[in-house]
Amino acid sequence: MLLQNIIHCGNAFDLFKKVEDESVVLIVCDSPYGVTKNDWDRILSIQDFNLDLIRCFTPKLKDGGALYLFGKPDCLDFIDYRPFLNLRSRIVCYQPSRLAQGRLNYTNNYDVIHYFIKGKRPKSYNLDAIHVAQLVKIEHRRRCENVPSVRHGQYSRTKFNEDGKNPGDVWGDIKQLTYQSKELVSREALNTIQKPEKLIERIILASSDPGDLVLDPFAGVGTCPVVCKRHGRNFIAFEMKAEFVSIAEERLASLDTGQQILGFSYGT
Repeated sequence: MLLQNIIHCGNAFDLFKKVEDESVVLIVCDSPYGVTKNDWDRILSIQDFNLDLIRCFTPKLKDGGALYLFGKPDCLDFIDYRPFLNLRSRIVCYQPSRLAQGRLNYTNNYDVIHYFIKGKRPKSYNLDAIHVAQLVKIEHRRRCENVPSVRHGQYSRTKFNEDGKNPGDVWGDIKQLTYQSKELVSREALNTIQKPEKLIERIILASSDPGDLVLDPFAGVGTCPVVCKRHGRNFIAFEMKAEFVSIAEERLASLDTGQQILGFSYGT
């Protein structure tokens, strides 16, 4: 069993073998997308690559454990993942500030996060921890609840919650990172590697509980481990690039001192 709460420098497919079976509650997989010219992103078939990942992940998850697999809209096309995990949702991560690069087609303004579970029922789904603001006025919603077809129909248990609503499967409320983001620690990580902490936080709060073990097989600059540590989750993380491991370790250490790693101190 690999040591917990540290970032292991190495190849994920080699390190998977050292993770104990049925020990992980949540896997947050921001793996290569196969769409850039970066060496680490050159993949012959992203579909075959992701199916190999799913095969590796399945025995490591506890029953009811969750996998959140990041990618482009076609990253699971024409592969059969059903013998391994159950796909619960395709979450659209809307990024409207992307440059309008399309000249002969519509610009791609979203990525997809595929939410899988092992088995039929999630081990954890903490909706109260991830509520977002209601988009309708309370008075209007309460009037709707009093309509007879709602009050006595199949949606009779759907009530207005003053703490907020379910975030749904289109996430447009989390601002993507830019060169001006205080959270960004490396220009090299922008858009391809570093995700917003709020995005990872929503996943971790929803699909794990304090003390659970979270696996991050492509840790990059350590956002998932940082969020895990902040919220009392244990983690095992892998990253091939030693420079990124150093950045991630400093981010983790900064939580103990109360200092935030800002700006472009690292990378190019």
